[in-house]
Amino acid sequence: MVQDRWLTTFQARNGAPLRVRHLAYDDAPYLVDLFEHMGPDSRYQRFLQSLDNPSPARVWQEAERIAQAARPYNAGLIAFADLPGEPNAPVAVARYMQVEPGVAEVAMSVRDDMQGQGVGSYLFRLLVEEARENGMRKLVGTVQNNNKAMWIVFDRIPYPLTRHLTGTESEVAIDLTTRKR
Repeated sequence: MVQDRWLTTFQARNGAPLRVRHLAYDDAPYLVDLFEHMGPDSRYQRFLQSLDNPSPARVWQEAERIAQAARPYNAGLIAFADLPGEPNAPVAVARYMQVEPGVAEVAMSVRDDMQGQGVGSYLFRLLVEEARENGMRKLVGTVQNNNKAMWIVFDRIPYPLTRHLTGTESEVAIDLTTRKR
């Protein structure tokens, strides 16, 4: 991996140094690895459905679809760390996919052993700023109401968020045209 591909580096709360770069066309293997390091609860929180035993073909197909999405209307960031026995391990990904001009849906995944380390908050803030710079005015998504980690991430971004409850989930919208007061 070429060093100049790294956008930034930062340190997780557990002391692990992380490197962040843009999601690339050939990153499907990293996305599959990240998925495999997410337990059933993490998968349910992220994908809003039980994904205990998806077929490897389905996982690979979805990873390729995400990695190969056209830019700049679809973009993502991926974080790597050198973990014990796993050099250059993918530990988190945050992405957005435009659903209409100026509006994009956001999603994020953090592998289980790196949750609670500030990785998601850092990566999501970077993604939000990049989406804004690329002309997105609003980011939208669906989040489970009991996904405490994601609500903490949302609290840490400098843009206002509106939330519409829909049972056990909430539809969220982040307004990138104005900053929180």
